[in-house]
Amino acid sequence: MGRRLPESVRDIPGAGGVRESNAAAVLAAARTDGPLSRAEIARLTGLSMPTVSRQVTALTDLALLREAPEMATGGGIGRPTVPVRLDDDVIAACGVHIGIVTTTYGLTNLSGTLLGSERIPTPQGSATDVLRAVGDEVSTFLAEWPQRRIIGAGLAIGGQVDAERGLLDHGPLGWRGVPARAVLEQVTGLPVHLDGHVPAMATAELLFGVSRRAASSLYFYAREMAGVAIAVDGVLHRGPGQSGSIAHLPVGSDVRCKCGRTGCLEATVAERAVVERARTAGIITGSELSDLVAASDTDPRAREILTERARALGRAIAMTRDLVNPELVVLGGQAITEAPAYLETVREEFASATTLPGTDLITVTRFGRNVQAMAACTGLLTQLYDHPLSLLGAGAPRDRDV
Repeated sequence: MGRRLPESVRDIPGAGGVRESNAAAVLAAARTDGPLSRAEIARLTGLSMPTVSRQVTALTDLALLREAPEMATGGGIGRPTVPVRLDDDVIAACGVHIGIVTTTYGLTNLSGTLLGSERIPTPQGSATDVLRAVGDEVSTFLAEWPQRRIIGAGLAIGGQVDAERGLLDHGPLGWRGVPARAVLEQVTGLPVHLDGHVPAMATAELLFGVSRRAASSLYFYAREMAGVAIAVDGVLHRGPGQSGSIAHLPVGSDVRCKCGRTGCLEATVAERAVVERARTAGIITGSELSDLVAASDTDPRAREILTERARALGRAIAMTRDLVNPELVVLGGQAITEAPAYLETVREEFASATTLPGTDLITVTRFGRNVQAMAACTGLLTQLYDHPLSLLGAGAPRDRDV
């Protein structure tokens, strides 16, 4: 399944050195603009040709890059120019997203293509019981990919994440100070990268979505939990200590929140809350959002619930947009993707509520229902792209080999 890797890049001698930075620059050029010749990589990165050639060799030996002879150019004097590209056939990253109701796990290649994923009901029990049960499921899943070198697992989850120590607080699940990283590492035998689920999703958009081309972006997520993340010039903002929260953003609904106030965002739009309102009203008997969406085809009461939810989302998006004023707003989460017929209502309410000019900056994640799996995998891929030699155990270089 893959050999044991260092727990953290911070523990690797030489991480962040010149050779590591050069390797990361070469890998980034091939990932974003490849296939590229060595000369093209040198022009893009500003590195010398000898440095590029050494890094291409090192990254090829690690199965991160491969030559693409099928795209060789020639016809002039000398040997044909053989470009290099990402090697998508060897290395893979696993990702696990533990939600309040549903847990998702998957596997991606270096280009961010999802090779496979599974969804299961989030197991019941103590935090350790849940993490061990999920770890067992993930191990069984990964056994189906013996041809892949799996470099680790990303764990993306809501709540408050202490990535430095691998600890997690999750109010809705009743978890506090849970050593989530250590438990999952013990069960799977893989290094685990822990991150909050909304920052992880925003990172996926930066790497593989439309956000990578925006100078600034706001990622807005809503399902059982709601959250936002902000990126500027391709860098995700991370505040000190705990992450921010929009759970209690006032959106003007008449829904009572557990905090004692009325009209909080999460209490208004959360999937379970919306479904429960429909069940209480006798609109549906099922317990899934899909039941409510299906009922809306014929029952105006169902349409009213989903319409009000869409309007609340539109107002919340407008408030956060006005606060940050980004170039782009990306919407993700099943509150958006599982009710596409109500997206226009979200847009209309946003346009009505925002106080800034320009209302065509909203787009929807291209990952759809796979956003949770992609996000969890991406956190680990980001570490690999930034520290390819360290994470894959390349030997310490001599000073001249940079």
